[in-house]
Amino acid sequence: MKRITLVTFVVSILSLICLPGPSTQTGSPARQKTTETTVQRPKIILAKTVATQQRLNRYFHGQVIPKLKNCWSRLQGRGTIEIEHVYTRDARGNWTADKLTVGTSNLPREQVQMALQCMQDSVSGSSFPADGEDGKGNRYLVNWTWPVPFPVDAAKLTTAMFASKPKGGGGGGCDGYGTLAKCFTCATATICKKVCVGYKNCSITYSDGKRVCTESESCASGGPFGLGGGTVMQ
Repeated sequence: MKRITLVTFVVSILSLICLPGPSTQTGSPARQKTTETTVQRPKIILAKTVATQQRLNRYFHGQVIPKLKNCWSRLQGRGTIEIEHVYTRDARGNWTADKLTVGTSNLPREQVQMALQCMQDSVSGSSFPADGEDGKGNRYLVNWTWPVPFPVDAAKLTTAMFASKPKGGGGGGCDGYGTLAKCFTCATATICKKVCVGYKNCSITYSDGKRVCTESESCASGGPFGLGGGTVMQ
């Protein structure tokens, strides 16, 4: 009897030693959660970028392009013109067209000024509602690259652009056609990174011995017939 009891006691001790402890049970989910956050963050950023670009294009296609088409069709040459659209927040909280300046363009010089005047006449008096993602600032800078002339399949491209959703990866700049990112965001507390949708200004300062990244003035880069970051049809 004593021998059987001793064996039973040893087996019981070994079973207790082999049981997983609390640290193992809590450690595994924590590592998994960190991995998921790291993977999901770029997708969340891409989704916000695409949503903002589609919102801006709803405005351009709804209010600006219908008035722009006639004048745009009279431009000579083929190429692109980047126009910096500045919007200011009005008393109702809408973004109202303010001023335009030309960025880069490969059009003949005389056509650049004509294109700018066409756009100025078309955006005059137009506005679009502010969104929660726009922050509290009073200015919004929109860097949009416009093709000259508009593509022959513009209607098809527009439909595809509004039906698309983010997939991650991909390329082609901020509009699928090579438009460069002109905005910034705080990638970390010490690094400002160029992005398609973010802020006009990004700066690193010191506060209480620590480096602090600060963003100001909403900003978006893109174009009227495509989206950034890689998208797929719905």
